[in-house]
Amino acid sequence: MHLLPESEEALMKNIPVSFQSGVHTFEISQTLTKNQFTSVLNRAHARGKLIHNKKIQESYVLLDQQMPGITVTLYPIYQRQTYRVNIKIEPCRVLGSDDPTALYQYSKKSFHKLQQLCDRYLERLCIPGSIETMKVSRCDLTCNLGFPDQDYVDAYLRILDKSHLIPGYRVDTFEANAKKAKDPKRANQHSHCIRCKQVSILCYDKIDQLKMVGRCPRELEDAAILRLEVQLKRPALKRMLGKKALENNATLLKAAAKQSVPIIKYYLNRMFPCGGTHLRYKDAVSKVQKIKKEALREQMLYLLRKVSDAATLDSAAQKLKEHYKDVTDVTDKRIKKLYSKFDALDINPITLLNDSSMERVPPLDQFLLASGDNRHSGSGEKRQFWSTENSHLQFE
Repeated sequence: MHLLPESEEALMKNIPVSFQSGVHTFEISQTLTKNQFTSVLNRAHARGKLIHNKKIQESYVLLDQQMPGITVTLYPIYQRQTYRVNIKIEPCRVLGSDDPTALYQYSKKSFHKLQQLCDRYLERLCIPGSIETMKVSRCDLTCNLGFPDQDYVDAYLRILDKSHLIPGYRVDTFEANAKKAKDPKRANQHSHCIRCKQVSILCYDKIDQLKMVGRCPRELEDAAILRLEVQLKRPALKRMLGKKALENNATLLKAAAKQSVPIIKYYLNRMFPCGGTHLRYKDAVSKVQKIKKEALREQMLYLLRKVSDAATLDSAAQKLKEHYKDVTDVTDKRIKKLYSKFDALDINPITLLNDSSMERVPPLDQFLLASGDNRHSGSGEKRQFWSTENSHLQFE
């Protein structure tokens, strides 16, 4: 757990940040009989653009302009003679929100309306069942951090790119043939994603993504929003929310929206073993040079330099071990001691560029801490945090 030093707290108060949390997307699915599959496929053909994907696992994806908040995917699994339908739902979009950054916060009234709209649409497609009876297979817990200018978003994406890779995870990128981003190269430049079998953590420039897909309204063109998204499949939802929350979809969405902030913070803390402030590289070096113990000072300076040069914190730590292998055994325990010393000095080994427009920025998880208990107030409402003196994978 990272405590918030007074210097960091003061820094936070001088950065105006808008904050919003909730559920961006959830998916439900169920099996179909062959006759049901054929009926749904025929209706889908009649309603809109149907994409037939024959690579890897065959599927049919319906892009229906009359219901843009719902994506229906049909899977004919011929080897097992089974058929499946997957329905991806963006609650705020289905409910009529014209804000493409909006996130869903559960209420009985909004869920009842959401269920009515979705069930009516499923009936038109001859899909049996209801969004209340189909099991949620995935849910995306999300928060938006809106910063005063784009430099903050760019700096934090660079910081995320250098973060610790959680054991069991791998770095994921958008591939040209996967068709998950309109411009894969651009998407990779403005995002950071890691994943394992049941969890994906996607952080990206929300405004750039909206511009890329042609959904950015004029009033948001100059905004700077960093989106943090934890996509949990059902087994991970059970672990993080508890078995009781999965009793029905209403309680699941309520719990997911309510717990989105602490769950995102949990994963951020795993990605960042150090909780200090991100300084410009030269300023971090200047502070470390004041350490009296020569061996400790030299190893910390070496780590700072390699993190700045290398791709990630992990590769820098590995280079540190290799560099000192003929002098001393730099164990994982020693690395943790170095991280603790960085924390004691309120320095993060992942630094800003020397020419950064910001002198320093706090670790990302502190913006989530600053949201406090207000984070759960209704309908994903946006809130502002600033000092009284100076009164934030798949791209759709």
